[in-house]
Amino acid sequence: MERKKQKSPTTNQYYCEKDFLIGNCVFLGGFKFMLMRSDAYTEQYMEDNSDQFPDSDLSTIIAKIKAPAANFPDLQSYAIDLLKRLDKDGNKFIDFNEFTKGLRSMNIVCTPHQERALMRSFDTNGDGKISMQELYNHLARN
Repeated sequence: MERKKQKSPTTNQYYCEKDFLIGNCVFLGGFKFMLMRSDAYTEQYMEDNSDQFPDSDLSTIIAKIKAPAANFPDLQSYAIDLLKRLDKDGNKFIDFNEFTKGLRSMNIVCTPHQERALMRSFDTNGDGKISMQELYNHLARN
């Protein structure tokens, strides 16, 4: 396949940057591709340009997670409850699968791209899991 602009067969419009979010499907050369991940540079670019990539707007996404905190006496109580709900195996850490399944079980609806952006944001040390400290610090900061 030669390098050139490609049109989406569903819209008959040329693909643009915002079409390449994690979880989206693109059709290239007669093949369907589901975008499963991207590199850190691309994800950072999308977060820095959230006006073009609304699914990368962390403040909006985190607001969804923090909304139920209003029913708790303080943010720390909410963070403890949230960790308990998300940490299904009880190891005091939340991996990506626990995180995404837990959000869905709490009716916090996020796109795959938003889930990835949240995980990147909460997992400050990059070990692939969220600790209680990371969860609380991030919720308190935003």
